[in-house]
Amino acid sequence: MHEPTPEGHALDTSEATQPALPDSLDAILALGQRYLDERNFADAQQVFERACSLDPANVSARHNLGYVFECQGAIDSAIAAYEAVVQSPTPLAQSSFNLGILLAQSGQHDEARQAFEQTLARDHTFARAWVNLGVLHARTGQLAEARQCYSQALEVDPSCHSARLKSANLLARESRWEEALAAYAELLDKGENLAEVQYRRALVLAAQGDEEEAIQACERALEANADHVLARVQLALLYAQRERYDQATETLQRAADVSPEDARVQYNLGNMHARQAVEGGELINYGYADAAVQAYRRAIELKPQFLKAYYNLACVAEKISVQEGMSAWEQYLNAARDVPSEQEWVVKARRYLRGLKGD
Repeated sequence: MHEPTPEGHALDTSEATQPALPDSLDAILALGQRYLDERNFADAQQVFERACSLDPANVSARHNLGYVFECQGAIDSAIAAYEAVVQSPTPLAQSSFNLGILLAQSGQHDEARQAFEQTLARDHTFARAWVNLGVLHARTGQLAEARQCYSQALEVDPSCHSARLKSANLLARESRWEEALAAYAELLDKGENLAEVQYRRALVLAAQGDEEEAIQACERALEANADHVLARVQLALLYAQRERYDQATETLQRAADVSPEDARVQYNLGNMHARQAVEGGELINYGYADAAVQAYRRAIELKPQFLKAYYNLACVAEKISVQEGMSAWEQYLNAARDVPSEQEWVVKARRYLRGLKGD
């Protein structure tokens, strides 16, 4: 959560919005705070820009301007506003935290780590900064450092659910299955974020080979939050492992309805159709084959470098027709030929393409 700073003064909500801005800085800040409370970000931007022009050193106004930019999707402007606060003589911990979130979301992980460290230097009790710093450590494989950050978050805020959940996820990542399951059970007892906890529990159960229990955990996750896309995808994969393909396809289609811009959902939907289209290397159902091709193409449209989607598309397309197969393999090779991790598959693709051409 990114909150605006609370420095704005309360304003009597019975007052009508004035067409012109007030003259005094205090009144301008109060009006901006009211617009924030109303989530009227366009007018709030105008107000806080005016406040910053009147008092460039006012970090509360500058921070809230950054927050307004962020809420309107103007991320570069938000980053610039937060950086101005962070570099000022009176920086705010909330500004460096918000800055860290935006930098992490844009892939600037080193800069994000620095921003979270700056947050904690200003406020050691900022639990969410500890959690997000831990996430960055975990992302780079520094699991001990991540665990220490989550422990620090819980030390300053014992009710910090996200720190407990991410600590449990670390246990699962280290294949400490029983410890992870015990940690998830404790989280379930607390009744917070049930969908995510059940989903994570399902992953551990599946890794242990307990597919039926994993299916039940995914179903419970979806009972708690029907729009949990990852739980729905995992449930579909588990159905497929049990050869319950119709349920798997229906589940993935619902995931695609919930998250139509998710390339991985489309890819998995394509895989599910492909399983029902091809058996023993032979095409047995043109309808499923066409559905698989359409899903793979949609995945590629959403994520142009989705090489697995290119490859699987070609595997199905060559069953439909030689011409479609040749075109699909050439598209895969054009996308993958210079990717080192794909070279084993590139060799196979070239062989398949030569076979279709009769070389």
